[in-house]
Amino acid sequence: MSPQLSARLGLVMVLAGCSSDPPMYGDGAPADIALIQDASDVPMASGDVPMASCGVCATPASPETSGTLSSSDLDEISGIAESRAQPGVYFVHNDSGDTARFFSIDGNGSLRGTYVLHGATAVDWEDIAVGPCPTGECVYLGDIGDNDRVRSGYAVYRVSQPVVGAGPATQRDVTWERFSFVYPDGAHNAESLAVRPDTGDVYVITKVSTGSSEVYRFPQPLRADGVATLVRVGALALPGGGDALVTAADIHPCALRLLVRTYTRLWEFSVGEGAPWEDIFRATPQRVLVSSETQGESVGWHADGRGYVTISEGRAQGLHDARCVE
Repeated sequence: MSPQLSARLGLVMVLAGCSSDPPMYGDGAPADIALIQDASDVPMASGDVPMASCGVCATPASPETSGTLSSSDLDEISGIAESRAQPGVYFVHNDSGDTARFFSIDGNGSLRGTYVLHGATAVDWEDIAVGPCPTGECVYLGDIGDNDRVRSGYAVYRVSQPVVGAGPATQRDVTWERFSFVYPDGAHNAESLAVRPDTGDVYVITKVSTGSSEVYRFPQPLRADGVATLVRVGALALPGGGDALVTAADIHPCALRLLVRTYTRLWEFSVGEGAPWEDIFRATPQRVLVSSETQGESVGWHADGRGYVTISEGRAQGLHDARCVE
């Protein structure tokens, strides 16, 4: 089986069996865990390959530290995304100041690989996502930071997902595409990049100190031969009384949920099946648990949808894992 076909199959397996039921939360008390995992009802792909179910938690478990970053190269992690073709492998990258590269780590925080984008520019990489692409599954990297709102343009890089081996950590060059873009209304600072697993739509969410964050979408198809003007699709408002600076986002493998984090809080948005998908940005979010981190700027769903991981900037930081209670 080719790597491209394997990646496509891995993505299809994750998407199959997704439930669209909205998450159910109690009034502050832990609720029972509702999982979609009845293998007897799981459809079969061509060739009788069993397709994995995609689960959801009624209430996530309390985050626990599953590992600690062991490499000095991982000193300012600003984004994390779990591979959906290789569950248990996480792609991460550093914030501004690093070169154009990203990494893979395992659940213990050990470095598994370094991937160099020769010729690419890393002005201010702020978030990472995984999602579909013509080669199967890709890693998306957002060069979208602009604290002073002075940049004339921004970019998202796309790399076919590296296959991470079981041996020692390796370093290799990767082929990349660059999708340059501007906003329709001037410069913005942003730290959140999200890719829909079912359509491949790419979203950027701005970071503002007051008011609502703006949400923009790339026009399709993505083109590497020009400069795209993003489409504004809504404003994302977080409940008051706390930190409102949006530092990361990730779309659930079943597509109908969205995690949005700030430095100190984590919120889950959802949209009902059959509703316009972008209504998710106007939904009332539910607050979910997140570890206290020095400077939390990353969040990523697990490949099976049953929990999420976060990590802070800084050296030797802990990888915090919130999974459904079995």
